[in-house]
Amino acid sequence: MDILKNSEKYTVFKVARNKKFLILKISNRSPKKISREVNHIRKLKNSSKFFYKKIPPIIKHGKIEKGINKNKGFYEMAFVNGPTLSDIFKNSIYGKNKRSRVFENLSSSLVQEIRNAKFLNQKGKNSFKIFKSLFDIEYKKIIEKDIFKNLLKRKNILINNYYLLNISFCLKKIFNSKKIKHLSKNYSYICKNNHWNFHGGNIIFTSKNGKNFSIIDPDSSWKYNDPFFSIARLIYTFPHDTMEYDKYYLKSEDFIRKNRSKPISFRINYNWNKKVLKNYEDIFKNFFNNFQKKNPFYKKLNETEFLRFNLSLILCFLRGINANHQPKIYFLKKKSHNFQNKGLYIYLFFLIYLNKFTKKLNNDG
Repeated sequence: MDILKNSEKYTVFKVARNKKFLILKISNRSPKKISREVNHIRKLKNSSKFFYKKIPPIIKHGKIEKGINKNKGFYEMAFVNGPTLSDIFKNSIYGKNKRSRVFENLSSSLVQEIRNAKFLNQKGKNSFKIFKSLFDIEYKKIIEKDIFKNLLKRKNILINNYYLLNISFCLKKIFNSKKIKHLSKNYSYICKNNHWNFHGGNIIFTSKNGKNFSIIDPDSSWKYNDPFFSIARLIYTFPHDTMEYDKYYLKSEDFIRKNRSKPISFRINYNWNKKVLKNYEDIFKNFFNNFQKKNPFYKKLNETEFLRFNLSLILCFLRGINANHQPKIYFLKKKSHNFQNKGLYIYLFFLIYLNKFTKKLNNDG
C-alpha cells in the first residue's frame, strides 16, 4: 500500500487487489463529502461520452466498517498508470516541441468538451448575476482574513518593482468595462455539472505519445459555475504547483514600516530548477503576462469565450487565495526578509495577472 496524498480532507492510497492496482480515497472529515464526490463523478460520466471515457470507474464506495478509519467515507477507483501533466513539466518528460503539442492536443479536447456543456435553463433570465455572485462570495472571504485586511485597504502594491492596482480597484474596472457589460447582457453560460478541476495533477497521460489521457478528482464543491472554470483551473497549474511544492519565496522589508504613505513592497522569487521553471513558463507565461503576444490557445476561442475564460481565471485565483490561506508567515531564517505564505503568494501572483488583464480590457475599449 502506497500513500499518494495525505491532507486534512483526504488520504489517498494505491492498493493491490486481485493482481490489480486500485485507488482508495478516504475522507478524513464527513463521509458525506465522499458520497457527494461519488454522485458528482457518476453524473459526469453519464453527462457525456467524453467524461464517460476519461474518468476512471468507481468500483466500490461506502463507510469503512472497522479499523483505524472506522466510519470514514471511502471509494475505490481503477488506478490509472502514467505521468500527470505536472509530472511532464517537473520531470522534463518530452522535449519542448512535444510538450507544446501535448498541451495543444489536451487543451483542444478540453475546450471542445466545455463547448458541449449543458447550461441551466433560466427561462430567458440572464445568468450573469449568478456568476458575479461567486466573485463577491470569494472576495468577501478574503477580506475577512487578517493577513489580507491591511493589504486590501491600499490602492497600490509594489510587486517586483511594479506599481499595481489592488484587487478591488481592478475588479471594479473590469466589471464596468464595455466588453464585460456587453457580455453580461447576453450571458447564459451557467451550468451545474462539470469537472471544475482540470489542474495538472488531475490529468494523467496513459500513452507514451501523450495523446491519450484520463482525468481524476472533479471538484464537487461548486453548485454552479461557468464551465470555462475547468479550463481556468488548467492554466492555474503553474502557480498552483509552485505553491504546492514550495518552489517560491517572498521578500518584503515592510513588516516594520516607518513610512506608511508608500506602497507596501514585495518581490516574488522562485526555487524551481531553471530547466523546470522554463518548462512551465514556455506553456503558461503568456496567459499571465503577455496578452499582446500571440497565444495559440487564444486562437481557439472567440471573443465571448476569451472573456468567459479570463473571468473564470480571476474567480479561480480568488478561490485559490482562500483555499490556500495560511494565517502564519513562515520566515526562512530568524533574521530575514524572506518568507513563505501560500495564500499571499497566490494573491501577489494574481495581482500581476489581474493588472495585465485590466489594462487589456481598457485598451481594447
